[in-house]
Amino acid sequence: MTDFSDKIFNEQWDKVYELISNDKTLISEIDSYDITCKRFYYGLVENGKEEYIPPFGQFSDLLKVVDACVNNGMKGKTIPQATAFQQIDQIKELLDHGHNIDEQDFGERTGLLVAAALNDFELVKFFVDNGAFVSFYDQDNLEAIDLTNSIEILDILAKNNGKTKQQRADDYDEYCIARESLNLHREANLKFIRAAKEGDLVKMQEALTNSTMPTITINHTDYESGNTALHYAVQNNDSNSIKFLTLNRIDTEKTNKQGITAKELALKLGYNDLFI
Repeated sequence: MTDFSDKIFNEQWDKVYELISNDKTLISEIDSYDITCKRFYYGLVENGKEEYIPPFGQFSDLLKVVDACVNNGMKGKTIPQATAFQQIDQIKELLDHGHNIDEQDFGERTGLLVAAALNDFELVKFFVDNGAFVSFYDQDNLEAIDLTNSIEILDILAKNNGKTKQQRADDYDEYCIARESLNLHREANLKFIRAAKEGDLVKMQEALTNSTMPTITINHTDYESGNTALHYAVQNNDSNSIKFLTLNRIDTEKTNKQGITAKELALKLGYNDLFI
């Protein structure tokens, strides 16, 4: 490792800047990935999203090195690299040459994430206007909206369906609660229709009481036959269950897969007095 590359490795940006100021040919020894990745990472630290890991130099000195590289013709080779250099013309050129606007670099980071970390509103707006995936998240499960301190950027990302990590966690918690509630509801429905089929009024009452949506459970139908609990009560010639179901406002006009209502089934079976 040369003295120059050693200083880059140890992030001695003041020394790097001093050397390239005296000998601009040294800039050709700097890898665009290395310098743009550091620019992105230091931006995260400045935004309070990361912490510096030794060795590290001064952010202001790094910016001088970045400016020197750009002013001497260095260009980003990927969309994220060009974004770290804030080279919108280079971004457009890369797009014209087939690069995807959501091209990744620096650990699954897109240009939009990099622009947000740099608090560069114009670049963020460019990416949003050109169809970048606002909800793309990196290897740390962070979206662009998680990486910026700019109120303007937070606003434009939120208006385009961006959600912070905490918001996504809250949404997931709500989904899990809703999923659990749905599972309980399905379980109550199955227990209810099974009890009706077996003619077990007590279990029907328990299932209806435990249901989170009793008005739906009362009208739940058997998957195979399409029968409601009222159909099964008729089949079982169970006047007590019929009374219970009608008091709980079961739909008496609902038909099964044979196209007949419970009342029509009663007449068909000769149970003429069940609904009197």
